[in-house]
Amino acid sequence: MVAEEGAKIEVADEGVSDLRKLQLVELSIMKAFAAFCEQENLRYYMIGGTLLGAVRHKGFIPWDDDVDLCMPRPDYERFLELAPGALAGAGFTVESLYSDDAYRHGMAKVTSPKMRIVNRAANADRVEDAWIDVIPMDGFPSSAPAIAAHKARLMFWKVMDATADFDYVVDTNRDRGLAGNVALKCLQGFCRVVRPYGGDYHKVLLKTEQALKRYPYQAGGRTINLHAARGFTEIFDVDWFGEGVSLPFEDAEFAAPADWKAVLTTIYGPDYMTPPPESERNVHNSEVLAEE
Repeated sequence: MVAEEGAKIEVADEGVSDLRKLQLVELSIMKAFAAFCEQENLRYYMIGGTLLGAVRHKGFIPWDDDVDLCMPRPDYERFLELAPGALAGAGFTVESLYSDDAYRHGMAKVTSPKMRIVNRAANADRVEDAWIDVIPMDGFPSSAPAIAAHKARLMFWKVMDATADFDYVVDTNRDRGLAGNVALKCLQGFCRVVRPYGGDYHKVLLKTEQALKRYPYQAGGRTINLHAARGFTEIFDVDWFGEGVSLPFEDAEFAAPADWKAVLTTIYGPDYMTPPPESERNVHNSEVLAEE
């Protein structure tokens, strides 16, 4: 289901209890996703805040409201081929760039109609079904010239994505520090004026996909999670993922990178086990509208 858009939506704050309800719906989607992957012998891994939550909290980070899972590109494409029909029978929907021309994300989502929320992760509020993100992991080169060229290529398409639909993909309210805030304001001005693809975000996302698939997943020994909030920070050795290991998460276990310590250190630094001050916690501000 494609998000409904509009001006800022006002919803009464139900507090932490609503956040927990959302997490439990997301957990139910995770379980269905993991069961399907096990059935079809597809590799996946917890990553980002979900992996950090598994290691540091044995479940969700208490203030987090989303789920990040990743798959090597070959498994991801197989998932998109097989999962929509299989998961539909269990009441879930698989959404992706290839399922709907109006879809606006580089990664896929598995959604559940059991909860409707207001997603405030960018400037434009979106009303959506509860979801989990399923992110493709692509190959990344190892030689310095190829790295520079590929980063420039991918950055170009990230900027083109912003020019096509800035308010949908960027949250200007999040504090990124003085330098980051100034850079973002400059980018916002640029995107308001320079729009080579107009509003054709779907074409831009397809071009980004082509650029990402330039390097096969295991060809160069490195992999990138371009769609992460931290961008080029999330470049890893493929061996860190391997066949994966199981880690407890809430009342279940899910797959994690074999060397999850290296992955978390790359993303968050060596002190990842220390929670940040309350003022620096990345609260996504999803708010529950309705439950089934």
